[in-house]
Amino acid sequence: MVGRQLASWCGARRRAVAVTGSGGSGGSVRPALTVALITAVVAEVMRVSFPLLYDLAGRIGFTTAAWVVPLMFAAPLAVAPLGRWLSPRTLLLVSGLGLAVARVILQFQDRPTVAVAVAGTLLGLVALAAGLRAARAEVDGPPAALGLYLGLTADTAVRLALTTWDAAWQSTPLAMIVGTAGPALLAASVIATAVVSGAEADQRSPLDGTDSVASAALPGPVLALQTLVLANPGVVASSGGVTLPMAGSIVLVGFAVAAAMPAVSRGVPLWSARLAVVVVAAVSTGPTGLTGVAACVAVLVGQGATGLLLATAYARPRAVESDERSIRTWAGAGCACLLLVGVLLPYQISYELPLGLPQFVFPALGAVLLVALAAAASTAPSTPEAGPTSKEDRPVRSGRLARPIAVLAPIIALGVPMWSALTWPAATPTASGTASATASTTTSAPDGTHQVRVATYNIHSAVSWHGDLDPAGIAEVLDDGGAEVTMLQEVARGWPLAGGLDTAAWLSRRLGAEVVYGGAADHQFGNAVLSVHPISEHWSGVMDRGQGTMQRGYVAASVVLGDGVELDVWSTHLQHQDHTTETRQAQARQVLTAWESSGRDVPALIGGDFNSRPGSADIEPWFDGTGLVSAQDVAGDPDLNTSPASDPDHRIDWILGTEDLAFSAVDIPSTLASDHLPVFATVVVAPE
Repeated sequence: MVGRQLASWCGARRRAVAVTGSGGSGGSVRPALTVALITAVVAEVMRVSFPLLYDLAGRIGFTTAAWVVPLMFAAPLAVAPLGRWLSPRTLLLVSGLGLAVARVILQFQDRPTVAVAVAGTLLGLVALAAGLRAARAEVDGPPAALGLYLGLTADTAVRLALTTWDAAWQSTPLAMIVGTAGPALLAASVIATAVVSGAEADQRSPLDGTDSVASAALPGPVLALQTLVLANPGVVASSGGVTLPMAGSIVLVGFAVAAAMPAVSRGVPLWSARLAVVVVAAVSTGPTGLTGVAACVAVLVGQGATGLLLATAYARPRAVESDERSIRTWAGAGCACLLLVGVLLPYQISYELPLGLPQFVFPALGAVLLVALAAAASTAPSTPEAGPTSKEDRPVRSGRLARPIAVLAPIIALGVPMWSALTWPAATPTASGTASATASTTTSAPDGTHQVRVATYNIHSAVSWHGDLDPAGIAEVLDDGGAEVTMLQEVARGWPLAGGLDTAAWLSRRLGAEVVYGGAADHQFGNAVLSVHPISEHWSGVMDRGQGTMQRGYVAASVVLGDGVELDVWSTHLQHQDHTTETRQAQARQVLTAWESSGRDVPALIGGDFNSRPGSADIEPWFDGTGLVSAQDVAGDPDLNTSPASDPDHRIDWILGTEDLAFSAVDIPSTLASDHLPVFATVVVAPE
């Protein structure tokens, strides 16, 4: 009743159109293909916007960002009344072409800007709503939901080929191809769907589909959960404890499961799929998220359940009410924008600002909204492949192969992670300290000592001082410094604020180094040790949160330098707020206790961002009877500061070593690749 009154108020012209009675030569694949291309492009543009928003929040403050960012994402909802005068095909044409243009601009900008990235994201969600509406209305065409999964498959395959660093941040030939060919295909498909298909429909009988808020809003929570965990290889790798190629394979298999579910789950009650989506969202995210095999299985279960709900929500009804206006589609897309940021923003910002709720609550609420919108969008007399059943009335099914294609596409795409695994470089050091797949290992000096170049670096999730997501800048700094073993902090593995980048995997591949990782804030944000020398074992742990807002942790690795000589290397990051001295002292003692209780009688390095200045009470525990010495104080300039990178005014990054180590050539190069400066040192390790 309310919907009809609203349509009457908008002056919309409605007409019931029976799917089974349309006749003709069958449905067109154009709308579903358009949905796939929109999904692939908007997924990338959305990820590009997150590091830029992270940088914006750092500049204006997280508290201010907590209300500024939602206001930005509310823009489509504010202008939704314009849908009163726009047909759905016009809405698709304008928003789809706008998304394509935004993506091309991002590729050719010196550095992507937040205005273009956010505008592209908002336009993309509007285009996705209009595209799904067109695909759902298309007579006997491919099911609309399959377009979503084909798009996610294409997006994931490209991400894996680029080791999760999106093309919009790069200027390599492959990145330029992705950044121009994708938008070009999208523009062509949008024009074909909105103009050509529209003309063909007018010749038969116009079918614009139902103007539905729920259907248009549903992609918001769907993309939020896909971004957080279900379609995030970095998350699967870090939580599951598997390699990035294996994680990517699991994600791709999940897409195949989702596409196949409506066909293989006959008789499965929808309540079980609804429950599964909510449970998976809750148990797969935040510091308490699942790990190991359970985390990998949860992704498959969650993706399959989501696929079943989307197939029902976007099922083609046996009779639909066609509407030539778009006010509710546009309003629904505006809601999708707010729901997307409403799930992701509090989830990420709660690591910096206490919101009184555990992190997993926000994805779980997003899953509840997904379930509710899917139920509201579904049409009772519909089935995912509803249509005529008699041979005489059945048109040629142009979409009958859509499901097999949607299932096979991710299986075929498994070739990308297989290629990645086969071409992953081995960690073999050269004499200069850099990595090479063909070089021999370093040899000891005549006196049996081993010299190794080490570094500690808070990499700020590979987000540079300028706000770019630039792991290549981090790699260049480490290369230039000749680092053989690096202690890294603020290593993001799939965090939305870091553009979904698996920083540990990317640096490992780029530098030809072995990497070990330890989660801290959660399984996706922590510390790592990179080494071009073999690592025989590793371990990690977390410290008490104390007065801090974010969990802190450490990771340690036993690095084998050759001739039986080992060096234990610890990377840690302590609480950062000025008023939390007691917390930092307690965390320092916990790291020292873990080191002392390891029972390993070998030389050791402990490095990281201690957030402690020389001479302060914060730094005292590190030297209180531990026998540790500071590399910078014994072999460098103690007056050099390490943070902030643009104008360093305090020294909080440290390399400490046991007394049996000798330090030299301590260097703190100036660079804006992060918000901290790295500390390099040469270490001489004597044989026992």
